[in-house]
Amino acid sequence: MKYFTTILFFALSTISLLGYSQNLQSQLEKYSPYIKQLNQGVAVFVQQNNTTTTANVGKYKFNEHTVFNIGSATKKMTAILLLQEVEKGTLKLSDSVGTYLQPIKNVDGSLTIETLLRHRSGLGEIVGRNFEQEFFAKKDSFYNSDFLNKIPKNNPKKIGKYDYCNTNYILLGHVLEKINDKSYFNLLQERIFTPCNMTASYPYVSKKLKNLATPTHKQKDVTSYLDYRFYANYAYAAGSIASTFNDITKFYNHLFQKETLLSKTSLQQLISFDDADYGLGIMKFKNGYIGHGGNNLGYSYREYYNPENQNLILLFSNSRFIPFSKMLKEELFNFIEGKTNTVTFNENITSDFKSVLGNYLFDSHGMKMDMEILEKNNHLYFSAQGAKVILISKEKGKLYNGSFGVELEVNPKNVNELIFRQNGLETIIKRVKS
Repeated sequence: MKYFTTILFFALSTISLLGYSQNLQSQLEKYSPYIKQLNQGVAVFVQQNNTTTTANVGKYKFNEHTVFNIGSATKKMTAILLLQEVEKGTLKLSDSVGTYLQPIKNVDGSLTIETLLRHRSGLGEIVGRNFEQEFFAKKDSFYNSDFLNKIPKNNPKKIGKYDYCNTNYILLGHVLEKINDKSYFNLLQERIFTPCNMTASYPYVSKKLKNLATPTHKQKDVTSYLDYRFYANYAYAAGSIASTFNDITKFYNHLFQKETLLSKTSLQQLISFDDADYGLGIMKFKNGYIGHGGNNLGYSYREYYNPENQNLILLFSNSRFIPFSKMLKEELFNFIEGKTNTVTFNENITSDFKSVLGNYLFDSHGMKMDMEILEKNNHLYFSAQGAKVILISKEKGKLYNGSFGVELEVNPKNVNELIFRQNGLETIIKRVKS
């Protein structure tokens, strides 16, 4: 009888877990046709109450073992390596950068390690200004150049103020190498990946990695442009790492539950958030969640971990931006909180918004640009500055683009105008040709 009860319990548990996974997949399936149109895929992962589930939408079949670049989420790994040095007594967060690195052009050697960790240095940005151009140029001379001598002039007014800048973590990677007389990548492997049994994580992206997600850019496969040096030499300690959902789950478990990487005291330093909600290489979000996402050419990634209940939400896409990121985030938090309300799309979008098709002029905030709303293959698209993005509607009279956060609302006072909103900006765009 006891044997039968055990079997019955196992069977019911299996059915329950299967339903949990299928529920998430079916909830997100409505995004698939839109993400396929972008030639992208999105994978999501949820951990709750020792139960995990994944879902995949779009063109590509990703899962918890798919490898992708985590981008700036690398920064928390860099911060952990530095806190390990603090534990060993080899440095203090109050130490100056100049203590470890010889003078570098446009870098104030008196800046402290903690100032860099918290992005309060005012340093000029070395990564990100021309990264798209450099990625596609594939110049050997570029990767063999001295990046540290290319740091732009700093802004003294920003010293002490939060201003996110990759240069901070590039320099911190070099500090770690100087102290240990060992490469940053070896340190990652020896002190983070191996102790956490992260067997499918790598210090940098290489096109030779097994199960690597196909990188795309502007709807095109850019695998042929992949060069490990772009991640190893250029993104470096600010954004080089490749990993999987499965390994990231191990990482958070070892960091917060097993104390594998840091002592409790050091862990509290890592998550000592300032008024910008930034700790040491990690951010604070709402409702007790923390993490650090990342964007790079070919990959985008977001993570939300709750140390109190170990809930974990992960999502990535194989392009620089996660399509419908805000909506997907809302869906995933609703799912993990047991809420039944989900985002629904207008399936009659092409007929309901036929009257807004045409060319528009954006003339506001010192900028002028032509825009167009067009129909193709039973979808609506928004075109501007050479980029064409798909539109959806989830509210009457409003169109959304999930990649760039653009919202277009039909102006009830004038049929030839749309209210344009993006990242807090709001203005009127006028139709110039229908």
